[in-house]
Amino acid sequence: MGFCLGQMNVISQEVYNVYKIDDAVTKGLMQSLLTIGGGVGSISASILMGIFSRRRSLQITDLFGIMAIMIAFIDQSKYALLTSRFFVGVVLGLNGVLVPVYINEMSPKEKAGFMGTMNQLFITLGILFSFLMSYFQDISLPIPFYKMMLYLPIIPCIVRSSALSTVYKYETPVYCVKYNLNQQLHRVLEMIYKEKGEKMYQQFQQQQKSTEQRITFNQLFSSKYRFRLFIGISLASLQQLGGINGIMFYSSSIFDQVTGQASQKVFYLNLIVGFIGVFTALLATIIIEQFGRKPILKYGTLWCFISLLMLTFVMSNNIGDTTFGQYSIVICIFSYLFGFGFSQGPLLFIYLTEILPDLGVSASGLMNWMSGGLVAQMFPIIASYDISYCFALFSIFNFIAYLIIQYKVIETKGLDRETVDKYFENQKFDYIPYQEAYQEERFR
Repeated sequence: MGFCLGQMNVISQEVYNVYKIDDAVTKGLMQSLLTIGGGVGSISASILMGIFSRRRSLQITDLFGIMAIMIAFIDQSKYALLTSRFFVGVVLGLNGVLVPVYINEMSPKEKAGFMGTMNQLFITLGILFSFLMSYFQDISLPIPFYKMMLYLPIIPCIVRSSALSTVYKYETPVYCVKYNLNQQLHRVLEMIYKEKGEKMYQQFQQQQKSTEQRITFNQLFSSKYRFRLFIGISLASLQQLGGINGIMFYSSSIFDQVTGQASQKVFYLNLIVGFIGVFTALLATIIIEQFGRKPILKYGTLWCFISLLMLTFVMSNNIGDTTFGQYSIVICIFSYLFGFGFSQGPLLFIYLTEILPDLGVSASGLMNWMSGGLVAQMFPIIASYDISYCFALFSIFNFIAYLIIQYKVIETKGLDRETVDKYFENQKFDYIPYQEAYQEERFR
């Protein structure tokens, strides 16, 4: 997933030259089709999980990923490449929902947050790897560099599909309970909880009734889920409208302007972007179980808002044309990526899987990808007038996200689904439990 998000940042210029793409609309489609496909994949994930098991859904996703990449291999036209980008996006959207759900259901409750952040860690490692691959751009290879970059994502699809068929053959405990797979439930709980497996087996058996019902769209918009669906859709949309993909897709172009098209400097700046992602994802794995979800989300989003506000100020003045201004632009971008990397990036979908059913997570994922597509399509158009307008809009959206987190998000660390349901049903949003206040004070 990370590699596919970062690959076009590295090979876009070569792709434009080879496929003779010179208009802004098609260039925008090269990025936005990935995110539109992601939206289709996100909403399809719930349907897929309704028909197949979690493990089988992941295997089908991998098979579809192999087919999506092969489209660009079979036909060398730009239309085939655009089609491939769309279907690769569908695969990313499916993974964006299936993987957090799978991790959440397979992890012990006290480790769910930590395990969820590992997902973001490996996404950032994929982005970093795509940036590191640009080192081979000028080296003679058996196939053109851009083709190698387009075809490489087929490898993890093959590896994971094989692993799920041979090594990781268990379904999640939630799925086993839902379909009365008691023998497999017993084995998987012993694998996860070791000596506590028998005790957890009894608990999961008692929860069977609550896991049997599948949520429909009508139920998702009922009073029980309506408010948290608003939170999920709002935060998922604002995560993208806050600018992360605008910077990730176009960081090379921004750094080109700042460095005067010094390719070596751009390469190193992109590497720093990748390393920041990895470092902050690692940081998130450490602090999430220390401080919970809400304080990290809140102060990380506030950090993003301040960084983008400063970036807007520098870019909208003549300061941006000076050496000091150019350094300031780079520092502000790095600062924004740091704030995003330990907060909204790794924690958002962990939080959504804790407050929403599968269908709600899928709906939030759809809005997340659609918002990302809008940013990818509109960023170069708005930037052609004045790039500072883009970052001004991004900062506003981050401030709105901060307000929603501050006043509407509840702490879910260590809570089971039943407790979360009761909390939202009682609408106690003006009341902060002692533990949540304590965690926030410690984090600050």
